[in-house]
Amino acid sequence: MRIASALLPLLAATAHTCLAFTVPTSPTLTPLTKQSLNQQRRLGSSSSLSVAASTTEVGAPGTADLPWSELGFEFRPTKSHLKMVYKDGKWGEAEMVESPYINIHIGATALHYGQSCFEGLKAFAHDDGSVYVFRPDENAKRINKSGDRVMMPEIPVEIFLKACNDIVKDNIAYVPPYGSGGALYLRPLLFGSGPRIGLQPAEEYTFLIMTIPVGDYYKGGLAEPVNGLIVDDYDRAAPKGVGAAKVAGNYAADLIPNMEAKKKGYPICLYLDAATHTMVEEFSTSNFIGIDNENKRYVTPKSPSVLPSITNKSLQTIAKDEGLTIEQRDIKVEELGEFDEAIACGTAVVVTPIGSLARLNADGEEISKYVFTEDVGKTTRSLYDTVRSIQNGEVEDKYNWNFKVQ
Repeated sequence: MRIASALLPLLAATAHTCLAFTVPTSPTLTPLTKQSLNQQRRLGSSSSLSVAASTTEVGAPGTADLPWSELGFEFRPTKSHLKMVYKDGKWGEAEMVESPYINIHIGATALHYGQSCFEGLKAFAHDDGSVYVFRPDENAKRINKSGDRVMMPEIPVEIFLKACNDIVKDNIAYVPPYGSGGALYLRPLLFGSGPRIGLQPAEEYTFLIMTIPVGDYYKGGLAEPVNGLIVDDYDRAAPKGVGAAKVAGNYAADLIPNMEAKKKGYPICLYLDAATHTMVEEFSTSNFIGIDNENKRYVTPKSPSVLPSITNKSLQTIAKDEGLTIEQRDIKVEELGEFDEAIACGTAVVVTPIGSLARLNADGEEISKYVFTEDVGKTTRSLYDTVRSIQNGEVEDKYNWNFKVQ
């Protein structure tokens, strides 16, 4: 649905915009304050998976026939996906499509030249039956940075936010209920759908948002530490390349090293800088964080080849409020020995605690190993609990990160 032009000045006037742009009431964000949180708890504070009494003006989350307590992080069909097409220099109206298939031109630039980028974000049900999307404004900014890097058109922030609102509302029954530990995962996708045979950008683009109900990435929430492998035989991204953009090809490059590492018993890979192989960059699908508890330091790489993580950005804000010093800088491999805790962070897991990081020689023999906590570290636990409590509406959202679906 096209946004009325009369609303655009109102949308631009607020730093935190409510998702429900079509509602003729105030277009500003409805923040989750301490007062509203207490009111919500008075209305209904049960953490039961029953949602019969949690119907809101947008419908009741968790009413689809799904085994909510058994959800993993995997594809499940939902009611619809959202589709918009950019043609003749402008975006068309959004439509809800129930078929999970798309019809694409054989000459589409996404197929031939990788003109494609995507995002990942989540919507959470709160204990009163309301639903909030976590930091979609940041995803709107990032998808436009990624799109700009591969010459795709901008999606205006207000259109992106409205699209997130509308697709969640249309799939409200598939939002896992409060207390289940789950969320509705949103996967926005922007790609060149117009035909080109010569290397040049397309004239037509398609924007989709698919939704998937997901549970904890690891059963029971925060997992026990996992052992990782430092990758030397492959690079994730080249200097001055597209590592900082969330383009599809970055993930294809990780398929072989990821599978090889798992065969060796390492469920996660850590990449180094491609130029020198002396600096820590990021994990396969997650940013790296090192925690030095004695000196109260939160250290994460600063590199033009690393994707800026919205989860990392959120955790930095929380860590700073908890008294840690944030250091975003180059990290030499040898510095890994200075950290008490190591974390992989991203939308899917929030945080994954790392138990150790091993480096192998050409014969597959271990030549060095950096060992962190055997159990989930205290700082890792605190950061995880805080961000999850904000997402679930269990504490005051003092940062205005939650956008209410209306």
